[in-house]
Amino acid sequence: MVDIREALEKKTPGSKRVHERSHEVLANVVAGTLEMPHPVYIKEAKGSRVTDVDGNEYIDLTMGYGPHILGHAPDVIIDAVKEAADRGLQWALHNPYQEPLASLVVDAVPCAERVLFCNTGTEATMTAIRGARAFTGKKKIGLFDGSYHGSHDSVLVDAQKESPREAPTFQSRGGGIPEETLDNVIMLPYREAAAFDMIREHKDELAVVLLEPVQSSNPRMDQGDFLKELLNVCRESDVLFLMDEVITGFRMAYGGAQEVFDITPDIATYGKILGGGLPIGAVAGRAEIMEVFSRRPSAEDTSGDEPVIRSFAAGTFSGNPMTMAAGYAAIRYLRDHPESYRYLAEQSARLVSEVNEFCMAQEIPATLMAGLSQLHMRIQTGGPIESSRDIDDSLKDVEQELYMHLMNHGVLLPGTHLFFTSTAHTPEDIDKVIDAFKQSFTEMKEKGLI
Repeated sequence: MVDIREALEKKTPGSKRVHERSHEVLANVVAGTLEMPHPVYIKEAKGSRVTDVDGNEYIDLTMGYGPHILGHAPDVIIDAVKEAADRGLQWALHNPYQEPLASLVVDAVPCAERVLFCNTGTEATMTAIRGARAFTGKKKIGLFDGSYHGSHDSVLVDAQKESPREAPTFQSRGGGIPEETLDNVIMLPYREAAAFDMIREHKDELAVVLLEPVQSSNPRMDQGDFLKELLNVCRESDVLFLMDEVITGFRMAYGGAQEVFDITPDIATYGKILGGGLPIGAVAGRAEIMEVFSRRPSAEDTSGDEPVIRSFAAGTFSGNPMTMAAGYAAIRYLRDHPESYRYLAEQSARLVSEVNEFCMAQEIPATLMAGLSQLHMRIQTGGPIESSRDIDDSLKDVEQELYMHLMNHGVLLPGTHLFFTSTAHTPEDIDKVIDAFKQSFTEMKEKGLI
């Protein structure tokens, strides 16, 4: 029987050498969320495939953690970036390249009347929270258990497993976060009616409630009624509702989760796909809210009413022409090719159904969860996963083994559980991925791992 670690080590000696050198000079080789059991270093990518430094080719399901909905390095984006590079890389001065992309966002997104660009999804949620506080004059923010909104202090919190599901307590996610930061956070129970009562109870101090319309830790499509009621409760409580569409924006549909679930929040945040593969973040929302970020005089400033309280937002690379060109090319392509979303949904559904049917037939305790083309693999025993409180990591070592078996079969799945399909994944690619899952699970079962 093949020793999977030994097999991968023989295939990837170059990656091992790079890994050893990197640890001598880098505090963190890759994004801290990545937990690949065997580091593999990529030297190039195109379409649905990536090639590592040893020349091994893989069908990639990481897709840059979500940005590459058209696959790696699509010609339409590469051509736009090359043209932009010929004009200059970055100026930090006003440029005419932001307005075309902002106009596409306004046309596509139900809540978007104004747009602010920044550099990452983390910056987007951080800026949006600051703006919401400035607009409302209130301090606290509401977060849902199981959510992820970036890596700034206010949102790096985890629900404590032992706390009641209807009233979760929480702690910071890692060191370096002052305890007093958490004093302005209220954790809400996901998909529980108790969340609505908590919002009503704290409405006088809650500036905004943040929510991933499809949780990256728990992707599903049956939360529409919950989202609609949440919006109603926020409106009646005079609390802003922020939909974090960093992942779902332009992935679920051209209008994102707002289009799919027919919900118009007060503010939304964006990243990933919006940048066409280059770094980006964005805040979009109602004009009166977005006015807090404006440096121009407004009607509110001169009407005799209380002036608009400004909120600082700036960044050296915010709205830079390279990203604007890449983002405009990507979003315009998606606008002009609506069939892309039908294809993504069909191929993703086929992958999910065939893998899940195989696992059920073979009595393998694994479930492939999905929010259309946003997928998440879980290996655990017990009942269904209704929220993050149902997630059990006791079989994490088995999951790590699965990723290695998939690598050995030419499929790269990130160790974060979350992965994505793209329009570059052909039906034949999806067939190979399905077969790789089946072979991997079979090998693991034969070894007695599951």
